[in-house]
Amino acid sequence: MPSMQQLASVRGVIFDMDGLLLDTERIFKKAYQRSANQHGIVLQDDVYDQMIGLRSDASQRVLREALGPSAPSAAIIEGARHYYYMQIEEEGIPLRPGVLEMFDYIESLGFPMTVATSTHHELAMIKLRVVGLLDRVVGIVSGDQVAKGKPEPDIYQAAAKLIGVEPEHCLALEDSPPGVIAARKANCVTIMIPDLQAPNAVTRSMANFIYESLHDVVRELKNARAAELST
Repeated sequence: MPSMQQLASVRGVIFDMDGLLLDTERIFKKAYQRSANQHGIVLQDDVYDQMIGLRSDASQRVLREALGPSAPSAAIIEGARHYYYMQIEEEGIPLRPGVLEMFDYIESLGFPMTVATSTHHELAMIKLRVVGLLDRVVGIVSGDQVAKGKPEPDIYQAAAKLIGVEPEHCLALEDSPPGVIAARKANCVTIMIPDLQAPNAVTRSMANFIYESLHDVVRELKNARAAELST
């Protein structure tokens, strides 16, 4: 199916949350590195990069394996949470570019929207409520609500079912490799908008499209619909 037809076939949208809707990955990375420094450990960028997009159990396993059995991983994780919550409480939660434009456009089409996030359900609800997006989506599917987290397809299959749209007609928007892999395994039309991680060979091969921001996605969706209406 040509690219324009893929976009024109979309009838529902599934968003990742952190790094895609919310500009929070940088905050969490800084919190982890600050916490590690408190224990005399330098948390390298490539270690945190491997944690992005994963459910908490999987991301914490990456951390423990990288730091080794003698490192105070539990204390680092707890400290990172503390610093993370402290910063978002003090400074708020910033949106990624194009989020409001994207929501407005999808609402104008009458398509259902949902969020598929590795974040725990209660925390995801709080964060989306704070930024005013919770009431604009059908609901949230979180990592703690499915048997297997990203990069397995469970979360996207559940999100498609939630909005009542077949996965092949769902647009999945992701910033991380595990999310891109999960969405494509679920047979969604998948767009990667890189945040902390540049596209690699795997994401380039699996994402249907790669754009710089949600502004670009809105533009291409409009172009696809215009092309469909002109045929």
